[in-house]
Formats: sequence, C-alpha cells, structure tokens
Amino acid sequence: MNFGDLLLKLAFLAAIPAAVFFFQELRGRRGPAAAEWLFGLHSAALLGAVGTLWALFLGHHFEYSYVAEYSSRALSPALTFAASWAGQEGSILLWALLMALVGLALMRQPGPLSRPAMFFVTLAQFGLLVLLLMRSPFRPSPVTPADGQGLNPLLEDPWMVIHPPVLFAGYAAMVAPFALAGAALALGQWREWNRAVWPWVLLAVLTLGTGIALGGIWAYKVLGWGGYWGWDPVENASLVPWLVAVALLHGLFIQKTTGGLVRSNLLMALLGWLTVLGGTYLTRSGVLQDFSVHSFADMGLNAPLVLNLAGTSLGVAALLAWRWRSIESKPTRWTSLSREAALWVGLVTVLIFAAMVTFGTIAPLLTSLAGKPASVRPSFYHSVSVPLGILLVVVMAVAPALRWSRQAGLGWLTALTPGFVCALLAFAGALFTGVKEGSHLALIATTGFALGINAWMTVKLFRRGWSYGAGYLGHAGLAVMILGMVMSTALGRTERLTLKTGESGQALGYTLTYRGDRFDARGGHELDVLVARKGWSFEAHPQLLKMPQGEGSMHKPAISGRRELYLSPVDVRRSEGASDDLVWLPQGQPVPAGGATWTFVAFRMESHEAMQVFADIDVSRGRSTERISPGMSADAEGTRPLTVVATGLGQVSLGRIDVDGKRAGVLLPGAGSASQAVLEFSTKPLVNLVWVGALITLLGAALAGLRRAIEVGPGARGRRARATPATPVTGGLQ
Repeated sequence: MNFGDLLLKLAFLAAIPAAVFFFQELRGRRGPAAAEWLFGLHSAALLGAVGTLWALFLGHHFEYSYVAEYSSRALSPALTFAASWAGQEGSILLWALLMALVGLALMRQPGPLSRPAMFFVTLAQFGLLVLLLMRSPFRPSPVTPADGQGLNPLLEDPWMVIHPPVLFAGYAAMVAPFALAGAALALGQWREWNRAVWPWVLLAVLTLGTGIALGGIWAYKVLGWGGYWGWDPVENASLVPWLVAVALLHGLFIQKTTGGLVRSNLLMALLGWLTVLGGTYLTRSGVLQDFSVHSFADMGLNAPLVLNLAGTSLGVAALLAWRWRSIESKPTRWTSLSREAALWVGLVTVLIFAAMVTFGTIAPLLTSLAGKPASVRPSFYHSVSVPLGILLVVVMAVAPALRWSRQAGLGWLTALTPGFVCALLAFAGALFTGVKEGSHLALIATTGFALGINAWMTVKLFRRGWSYGAGYLGHAGLAVMILGMVMSTALGRTERLTLKTGESGQALGYTLTYRGDRFDARGGHELDVLVARKGWSFEAHPQLLKMPQGEGSMHKPAISGRRELYLSPVDVRRSEGASDDLVWLPQGQPVPAGGATWTFVAFRMESHEAMQVFADIDVSRGRSTERISPGMSADAEGTRPLTVVATGLGQVSLGRIDVDGKRAGVLLPGAGSASQAVLEFSTKPLVNLVWVGALITLLGAALAGLRRAIEVGPGARGRRARATPATPVTGGLQ
C-alpha cells in the first residue's frame, strides 16, 4: 500500500467517529469537541492525498496507472498539474477536498445549526470516499511505461487549469444549503436557517455560474462546432443545480421579507444537492457514455453511485415527511399584483426549466425502457427555453416596479418607462439588422424591456453606495447575455467551401485563401488560411487534432473576436499520390520521403503484459538525426499500433512487419504535400455580448455576496461555531 492510499483510508476512518459525534448535535445534545478535530484530521488527510497526487504528476511517476493515463513528459508544468483532475479518480479527489474545506468553514460559522449540519456534510464525504477507495488514483501500474498517454488534445488548454476546480467548488458549495436544511428539519429550527444559508447559496450561484461560463467559453474556443452550449449531459449536470440554486436564492429573499416559502426553500436546498448527486450518477456511471462526448465510461462505480443517490433521496424524503406539517410558513400571495408574486412566478419558471432540462438529459434512460435508447434533439431544448425565457425576462422587468404589498392604482406603470423605451429600441434594432423569426423578435423585445428597467434600477441604487443594486446588476447582465445568445443565433450565417493549396474563395462577403497545412508535433494538421475584406485581414490557423488513442480527429477553430468570425476545419484531403501511404523501409537502406530520410535499423521485441514489437528507425533532416521506434502491441484484446512522433514531421506508425525480407512498412505523415481543405466559415454577430453579460451577472452575484458577508461578518468574525443549540420546536432526533 502506498502513501496516497494510506491518506485516503485515514480520511475515511477519521470521518466515521466525526459523523457519530456530530449526530449527537441532531438530537439536541452537545457533541464532544473531538468531532471538530476528527473532521480536521479528515480534511488534512485529503489535502495530503491531493498534494501527493500533484507530486506524482509533476514528478512523472508513470508507475501509477492514473498518472500514466492522463499525463506525459511533453505537457507543460501547468497542464501536468491540471491533468491530475482530468479523470474520474482525480476529479473526485479534488471535489472531496473542496467539500472538506466547505465543511471546515461551515463548522466555524456562528449559529445553532452549523455543527448539526456537519453530520450531513460528513455523510456526503462518505459517498465520495467510497468511490475513491474503490477506484483509487494511487493504484500502481502493472507495467511502467517510459512516457504517459497524455491529455486529450482538447484538454491541452489554459482553461483546463481553471474551469474544473471552479466548477467543483460550486458542487462543493451546494452541500452547505443541503446540510443546513437537514439540520433545520432535524431540530425544527426554521428561523435560524434562512440567515445561515444565504452566504452559501450566493457562493454556489457564483462559483457554479463562473464554472458554467468558463466551460461555455472553452467550448466555443476549442471544440470547433460553432457554439458554446450543446445541451450535453455533462453540461446539463452543472446547469440544473445552478438553476435550483438561483431559484432558492430568490425564495430566500421572499422568506426574509414576508416569511413565506419556508417549506419550498427547505425543499429546494435539499433538491439542489440531489441534482448534484443525480448529475454525478449520469455522467460517471457510464449509463450515458453513448450520448455524451464528456461522460466517463463505466469503471465499476455504478452500484455505489446508485446507492448514494437512493440513500440520500430516502433520507431527504423521510425528513420532509416527518416535519412537513410542523413547518411554520406564511402563505404566498402569488395571485396578487406584487413583487412577492412576481418573484414566485420567476422562481417557479426557473424550476420548470430545470425540470425540462432534466427530462431531456435522462431521455435515453426513459426511452431504453421501451427497448431503444434515444436522446432528445437540441430543438427540444429550444422549444422549451424560448417561451420560458420570455416569461422569465418579463418577470425580471416587472418585479422591480412592484411593491411587496398589493399595488394601489396604476402608478407603478410609470416605473416601467425605461423598460418600454429599451424594448422598442431592441425590437427596432433587431428588425433593422434582419431578424425575422417571431420567437426571436419576441425574446429580444422582452429582454430589452428587462434590461432597461434593471439597468435603470442599478444606476439609481448605486448612487446610494456600491453595496446597493447588486441584484439588479445581475439581472441586467443576464438580459445582456440573453440578447447576445438570441442575436448571434438569429443573425449568424455559415458557409462551407473547399479550397486547394493556394486557392481563394468567397464566403459571407470575405475572401478566404488557403495557403497550405503542416503537421504539428502529434501528427495533426494546422491550416494556414488568410481571411480578408476591404483592407482588413486575419491570419487564421485552425487545427485538426489527432486523438491520442487513434479515435479520430477533433476540430479546433480560429476565431476573430473583434470581427466575431469563426473558422472551423472540417477535413484535409491529400492530393493524389500524396496521401499517408505505407512506405517500405529495407534494413540499412536510406529512403527519402515526406521531407526527411528514413533508415530502418532493426526490429526489437519486448514482453510485458503484452507482446510488443518495435522498429528502430533513424530520421535525418539536414545535419540532424533522431532515433524513433514505432511499434505494435498484441494482447488478448487484439493488435494496436504504438505511434511515435518525428520532430517537426508528425506521427509515424508501424503498419507492416516483414521479418524474412528484413524490411518495415511504416505510415509516414507526408508533410508538405499539396492538400485540399474543407472549411466551415461562420459569422457570429454580437456573440461577445454573451461573455460580457455573463461577466456582469457574476459581478452582481459577487457584490451581493460581499455585501452579505459584511452584514453578517463583524459579529461573527473570530468566533467559533460552537453555540449551544436552542431547544428545538418539536424536539430533535430521538
């Protein structure tokens, strides 16, 4: 057993007595101080395990299977570091550490619910640790390779360093509202719950929202299909918890102001964590691996994932059934013309959207009951999101103009004047630029309506100080983001053209000149395309990336952010006689091909878990010579090539072995030959509004969170969350 596995087992063993001690808090009793020390030990062990894994990656310890599967010596230090969370095991370990940090902060939060809530946090940690003990990132490799397999080329991007940790921080933050709701139900303390849960819901909205936005930018920049959101199950698995958290945030606002929605808010807090667990099951069990480009394959974790989800769901249902009738809550006046009713309609709309996204995500599981699994098309999400989006932005527009109590007269309509002006301008602008579809025009007009009112309210309230108007700023950002989505979709155009080397073509008013391609260090294509129009030009270098396991190619676009242009490579075809054909290399005889001279030296055999045959080849270019050894591996699963990279030329594979004839048949990249490129050229008008709107939305959430931290911070700062629990309304767990 290695040091990393010892730390994982220590974390698991320390959590057991900690959970037992924290459970006493749920019974209305004072738990021993050892519970905090044990959870601290649990967190320290996880921190040590994560640090150990990082050291193994940075040290290129390929004797560990996980390190060999996701890193290589060719990766930069930053990407080698980020590769530690590229797979199942490392990402779960990172998530467990982040959730432990959330637990440490929650444990020290003042209030009678913090320590009882730690029981539920510890149970959530158990679920992740079981997965890590079953599938450890520290398992040794049966054979130590000289180099690792490396990352998927699409993950070799700076966003890989930032996006996953932020997203998992959002998942970790979702456990705090769940745990506080569980403690409130167990102890019957509803009044304390609202104040304690606010900061955590804001944190979840901010971190999950940031992670989703970064993922959208990454997809747009790297994946080459022309969009930033594809309704993939992994994308939906992050969107649904965020939607629930947004709905909960507005529900808490209603509860704080009017005393209503107590039951609904407790339910949403519990449901938010269940959506996290449900998304984890869908994307990590392998049940959707045929319907998602991101989901993990089945690695034997299906049973514990199902048990964790089912057990948590049953526990939540039992708590709600036990306390439901005793929960004190004022009725919501949702039929009245008031801000309370508008916010209620808004949060219900968000929850309906979350439910529809969930339905679309699990469609393959539902249809499999009929015998043939099938996923829904993107048009399903479009047909759902447009009407719900229109209703939501109308509510965003009307709510600021309403009072919390019933309106008297029609004077409130005058507050909508900025919205009407902005709606007319947005509608006229859409017509002028060529938007014709009715649903797009309706959404643009209503979004302009919401933008005008919320922008006006933001400016008006910010005059009182920076801490006011944060919510309206977030709503204004959301409106800007929706405008960018609709306008770029409605006005965007795409044209496909095929160009030979040196040939020019016209597309969407631009002149594209294909100047050839070259192979990168991994054998992928990098195209050289000049995009020009009226004295302006753009040097575009889109790429076709070869996947490390030979699963085909992926498309990385070239983007002009200022002109909002998008150029994606579809295919590169070699001219006749210049394709990647098999080249025979007689032993000891130099053969010129593909811009280099190739000399086959000898065959070499190695026997590990599989029989491997290598061909040692000297590659000469000018005065430099390097030795490469492409090979073949044969085992019970069949024969597969072991490709290598010739510096500056690309990938080389061993295609045939002729031992009797003393020659090797190799597949050479054929660099520098004439080619024909199939290109997809698109315009994305106003797509930058999507990123600007997302930034404004997140800034609003951050300012709201900062204001909330200042409100509750001075009285809480420096105190440990060890307040004696108040007597429960109807008694604790017995």
